[in-house]
Amino acid sequence: MNMSNIETKAMSYILLAYVLMAAVGIGAFAFSNSEAVLIDGVFNFISALSMIIGIKISKLVAKKPTKSLPFGFAMYETLYTLFKGLMIYGVLVLAGVSNIIKIYDYIAIGSVEQVKGGSIIYYSIAMVIICSFVYLYLASQCKKTKNQSIMLQTEKIAVFQNAIISGAIGVVFLLIGFLKNSFLAPIVPIADSIIVLVLCLFLFSDPIKILKNAFNELIIKDIHHEMREKVTQMIIPILPNDYSLNHISINRLGRTYYFMILINPLKANLSLDEIENIQKSIKNIVISEAPFSFIDVIFSSESVDDWED
Repeated sequence: MNMSNIETKAMSYILLAYVLMAAVGIGAFAFSNSEAVLIDGVFNFISALSMIIGIKISKLVAKKPTKSLPFGFAMYETLYTLFKGLMIYGVLVLAGVSNIIKIYDYIAIGSVEQVKGGSIIYYSIAMVIICSFVYLYLASQCKKTKNQSIMLQTEKIAVFQNAIISGAIGVVFLLIGFLKNSFLAPIVPIADSIIVLVLCLFLFSDPIKILKNAFNELIIKDIHHEMREKVTQMIIPILPNDYSLNHISINRLGRTYYFMILINPLKANLSLDEIENIQKSIKNIVISEAPFSFIDVIFSSESVDDWED
């Protein structure tokens, strides 16, 4: 599996889709004056820019480690997801603030620039269709990488958000026509702003999750309990009677895992051949679960009970 080739090809196609959706979104804003549509267009424009960066990072991560970077270039992948999360977060915050101000002005002044909703329904349908195809394509490419590609997984979340935004915009503007002759008629002029605020609240958790995961990776936090449990259950049976598994430490940057496996020998004299065989067996087990891994198997009587939590 050449993940770099899969990622580069996938992101090149997605880049074209984002450019198309950004152009349509910004163009639709010019006709409709809908800030919800503008946000959708800007979201796609930012995603297109991030794709260009992502393609370069995917090629960089595929390079072999160097003397100055003995653990490779995985940190750039984490920086990419951090950058992507910050962009999504920034767009949502700016959208929320600008539309709160718009609603306040409407309450204070009693007037607001009208939105022309006629073309928005068609825009919404087109965007949902494009996003659906892109999402399905990304899902198939993630499957090819056995869901090891953090960048493609991040883009899949972004495309799903995009589909939700576009679909909700169309549905709400379709419903607005029924509100004009109801008791909710006074909110029709700011319906666009209300839509934006609801969407911002609905989508707020995803960029927070992306940022949290990226931050945990950058501070080398060991939170991979499920992976540790699985690897532990596989290692224990292969250890000779004179050795016990003391601890497994797991850190991650992007797709790359860093394992430190502490083995406690119960005898004084250790055979070099036996040690190397144990190391080789353990590394084969780890690689079967996490193909992109750096693995240190350390033989020591030190106990993790002496470490601080």
